[in-house]
Amino acid sequence: MRYTLLFLVLLVFSTKAQAQITVSSININGNIKTQNDIILRELSFEENEKYSLEELSKKLTESKENLVNLKLFNFVEISQVEKENTVEITVDVIEKWYIWPYPVFEISERNFNTWWQEFSENNYSDFSRLNYGIFFNWENFRGRNELLKLKIRKGFKEHYLLAYEAPYFNRNKTIGINTELQFFRRKKVHYATQNNNLQYFENDDYSSIDYDLNTEIVYRNNIHQKHKLKFTYLKSTINNSIAILNPNYLGNSKTTVIAFNLKYSFNYEKRDYTVYPLHGHAFNFSAKKYFSSDIKHTEILSKVEKYIEPINRLFIGSSFKAKYSTEGEQPYFMQNALGFQDYVRSYEYYVVDGQSYWLSKTAVKYALIEKTTFDIPYVKMKQFNKSHYSLYLGVFSDLGYVRNEHDQKQNPLNNSLLWGKGIAIDYITYYDKLLRIEYSVNGLGEKGVFLHFSSPF
Repeated sequence: MRYTLLFLVLLVFSTKAQAQITVSSININGNIKTQNDIILRELSFEENEKYSLEELSKKLTESKENLVNLKLFNFVEISQVEKENTVEITVDVIEKWYIWPYPVFEISERNFNTWWQEFSENNYSDFSRLNYGIFFNWENFRGRNELLKLKIRKGFKEHYLLAYEAPYFNRNKTIGINTELQFFRRKKVHYATQNNNLQYFENDDYSSIDYDLNTEIVYRNNIHQKHKLKFTYLKSTINNSIAILNPNYLGNSKTTVIAFNLKYSFNYEKRDYTVYPLHGHAFNFSAKKYFSSDIKHTEILSKVEKYIEPINRLFIGSSFKAKYSTEGEQPYFMQNALGFQDYVRSYEYYVVDGQSYWLSKTAVKYALIEKTTFDIPYVKMKQFNKSHYSLYLGVFSDLGYVRNEHDQKQNPLNNSLLWGKGIAIDYITYYDKLLRIEYSVNGLGEKGVFLHFSSPF
């Protein structure tokens, strides 16, 4: 009798878990600018479809993460009301402010610490490595998640940009297009690397001029996957003195090079928040082929990320990235490996050039303050009167290795294992703003405090 009762209880719970419920309606509130189609495109469930309660719960969570990662909304909430065998679902969003004509005032360095070091060595009086100008950024253009960008930047590295991104243009909303036209010029250019430090050449006239035109077709066959095909035209011209100082800067002592490349990439995205992920995983793969008389190698790049929460408020994140080049003989300006966008933490002051590299990053962190929402008094606009913040304390360990087939021991960090470790405090707030303060130690025994404004992964 006892076993029969237990069986009946389990049967009831199993039946309830497998019970099908129909989504009778999907209501969307708060999207003043954003069109309904943009929001519906990110939902993992559909109207008039049946789901088990467990399945629907997972799809609601997944849909909220998809909407957050659009970066169009400050807040997203999805609620449900069950009525017999049906459920009404409501999506509430608070939109961000989308039009940003703001002044540009930024440092023109690889990171804050390298800029501060140079600034202090010049008695805090050299402001030459600053950029200034204006940047017009119109997000969610026409309410369709399009992006329109215009930049006019003067200073250390002049940059002029006109860009347009459209997530889709076909009826099925699966094919999009991105295009950019860029122009760069600099009076001071790093022409070589010695002892893993950049060497600069400066001239009264412009020492380096670059033209970049690229167009990218994006195919999104489902919510989590994207295929991209990108064509790029690049023309680079340098001062004669740079070609003398480093004949391999553009290759073969050239002062002008024109290069075309075709790049295919595949992105699989299933993280809860791309700016600062705590749960989920992601995978990226790309292959780029250059077509030029001097630049004709192929680059293969791959990256995988994983984030888990083994116990409440404790998070573990890990990533592994690797780049492989088919030919070792490449112009100097194309051999950026670690020290720019990718780096081993605690080696921020160094640059490690090479044709191929791998980079592993791991962090364990604890939520000192979980995501906390608060209202901002006296602010009437919905885009700004509600904010959030969170604070994390963590430890990290990074490993990296750069292969340079042509380094003549001028840079001791090339072809050697790099290891950095330390502790960090991360502060995250709305509009995807992030501040990281890290104390780290590298394999050379050097210690320091480093500031960053983006995710370490």
